[in-house]
Amino acid sequence: MAEVDRISFLPEEIKISILSRLQVKDAIRTSALARSWRDVYTLLPSLRLGCYLDRLGDTSKDFDSRPVSSSWMQRVNHVVSSLQGPFLLFRLSLFMNFVPSNLLQSLLDLLFQKGGVQMLHLHCYYSFYSLKVIWLPPFHSLKVLQLSGCQLILPNEFQGFHFHCLTTLSLYDVIISNHHLQLLLDESKNLTTFMFNARDLDLAPDISLNISLPFLTHAQFQINEMVHKICLVSTPRLEKAHITVSISLSEKLARVTWGLLTGVSMVSSLHLGLDVLKALSLLALPFNFSFPQLKCLRFYLNVATMDKRTCNVFHWLLKSMPFLEELNIELLSISEQTEGVATLMRELLVKKQNGVPCLDQTLKSVTMHMYLLLEVMSGITVVKFFLLNAKVLKLMKILYCDDELSMIEELHKAEIASLDAKVVMFNTKTEVTVNVK
Repeated sequence: MAEVDRISFLPEEIKISILSRLQVKDAIRTSALARSWRDVYTLLPSLRLGCYLDRLGDTSKDFDSRPVSSSWMQRVNHVVSSLQGPFLLFRLSLFMNFVPSNLLQSLLDLLFQKGGVQMLHLHCYYSFYSLKVIWLPPFHSLKVLQLSGCQLILPNEFQGFHFHCLTTLSLYDVIISNHHLQLLLDESKNLTTFMFNARDLDLAPDISLNISLPFLTHAQFQINEMVHKICLVSTPRLEKAHITVSISLSEKLARVTWGLLTGVSMVSSLHLGLDVLKALSLLALPFNFSFPQLKCLRFYLNVATMDKRTCNVFHWLLKSMPFLEELNIELLSISEQTEGVATLMRELLVKKQNGVPCLDQTLKSVTMHMYLLLEVMSGITVVKFFLLNAKVLKLMKILYCDDELSMIEELHKAEIASLDAKVVMFNTKTEVTVNVK
């Protein structure tokens, strides 16, 4: 008895689901299987094209693994032309500078003619010396826009066009004029997530933004001294904020950072990147604002560059967060710690603090990430500070690479304020519970 071809008689939506899990070239090849498969690939709802790992951490699907070229881009246009659209997702990752901007623009225009996309991800790597210039068509159904390594220009008719569906906007090393960026934000009133990275990019002219986004819940800013001002005028639903600054610190950059912090002072979760504390130390303390709703704080602390002013900012942060419950600190030392820094940390950190509400009443969990420390004992100094002062501490986690025995020896000498505190040390292989009572 002949076997029945059950796969060819599957419902169309199941066939589309199967093809969506294949590489594009394999999905197209299925058109030769049987008449019932001939045009199924033209209904693909999403495309992932690119040669290398993209910035989101997902492996892009591609025709082959060779560097992107103009002929490759022409084949992409040919494939997109054969699809019916519109697309739920279109992700394109370009490596190097082999694709002319006009071919890239023709692809965007073709996507617009096909009915647009809901999620557009365009990543151009290693293209900072020859940025791809793109004009963004007014995709009516666009929900997620993520761009990197390109120059974005809005068309003249963009004024008055509203991105009612756009909820996520991510610009990573994207050249855009201040006017066009402000216009893009003004026309996207339903944004819930906004990420702007200009840390490693020279912007011209200076960016000066006023952000009024009533539904914004998550904001991320990576800034350099070319950013003049970012003012969060009205973001009543903002819950999470992430701020990172350039390693080239200046008083101007410190003022921009200070302004950003005042704008996000009502968040419940805050992540401060490397050198934010150092930037704030360039300004006069105390700052006249606090974080009355903050529950979770994560920040970087470079122990090799600690000085008295940085320690004062560290103490101010704790005092300005009266209801802090969870603290994550990424400890690192880019250069070897000097004896002077070690002495300073012992004097300023390992001592009892008075009048810090979160240490007295709310701070229950502290995690120390010590993978990037050149000298582990400097990290133990910070650990001892919280063991000595956090009176309601429940759990102290220490994530480290090596030097376990010396850390345990030091922790056994530590004073502890909380009767319920548990100290757990993790490395890549083991978990060690330390009794510090």
